[in-house]
Amino acid sequence: MKTIKIVLLILYILFSIKSFAQSNDDDTKPANNKSRKGFHGGIYTGVYFANKSTANIYDGYGFDPNGNKNDFTNSFMNQSINYYYGGGNGQTDQIAQALGVNANPKEWSFNPSDMPTKVKYNPAVSVGFNCMYGITQRDAFIFNANATRLTLTGAFTIELNTTPINPTQPGTSNVQMCSITGGEQRALFQMGYRKILGNDKVFNFFIEEGIEINMTKAMSNRVIINNLQIDLNTNYNNPYLYNGFMQKYLSGVGLGAFAGIGLNITANAKCNFQLVYEPSYEKINIGFDKSLKLQNTVGLRIYYLI
Repeated sequence: MKTIKIVLLILYILFSIKSFAQSNDDDTKPANNKSRKGFHGGIYTGVYFANKSTANIYDGYGFDPNGNKNDFTNSFMNQSINYYYGGGNGQTDQIAQALGVNANPKEWSFNPSDMPTKVKYNPAVSVGFNCMYGITQRDAFIFNANATRLTLTGAFTIELNTTPINPTQPGTSNVQMCSITGGEQRALFQMGYRKILGNDKVFNFFIEEGIEINMTKAMSNRVIINNLQIDLNTNYNNPYLYNGFMQKYLSGVGLGAFAGIGLNITANAKCNFQLVYEPSYEKINIGFDKSLKLQNTVGLRIYYLI
């Protein structure tokens, strides 16, 4: 819903800006394009589409103390579901309670084939403060600081060793679909150059490019079985095995480059609007796949001449 609202807001502004820019009020005439030169402060809102390459750190396996991905036996999900919450060492079988089945005899099982598949990032809202310094009517240096909080979703199964209520095909397993979620924060800092294309007094396309620094931190990773939630990240709280682990492997600073293309709208003598599509090619420095990957954003900037 947030993504739809942002898109509708952008469309509304685009349809209303032209009449605003062409007002007969002397203070709003863009004849000299005064708004393109000098220092501008502004705000940004948009939609961020994260590359899926780092999503696999939220797939329930977790890492060993040396930063290697666990196998199923040592995975955080197996340890949590089959042992800590599943009645191991004589404890209460909270998994059976959440599933609504008997714990003794055990009427559920969790195996390697039940592990999560297709854990992926969801589109996220990105907001920030953007600045530019116009050195000519067409050329400017830009400085952006944006932030986003990403969420991830995936699915896994638990097999029920009971007779299905509804008729099924012979040989079909009775399974309970469950979900796994994740949360991640990213801060993006950009410095670059922007050039206006064309000579129209109101509408012009522009291009931009520059360097980018990102700061990324994994925040959460949870298993959800009906009303039971299991925080997998608590496994990293063991100070003897994982001292400083999250700071080293699940947070980091990465470098990259960005480019952009968009529409610049000169609203009046002090105000600019920009609708921009901006891909970036950068390293997200968490987990074990730290190669350069493509991220994408689309958004709206509002600049005001200071």
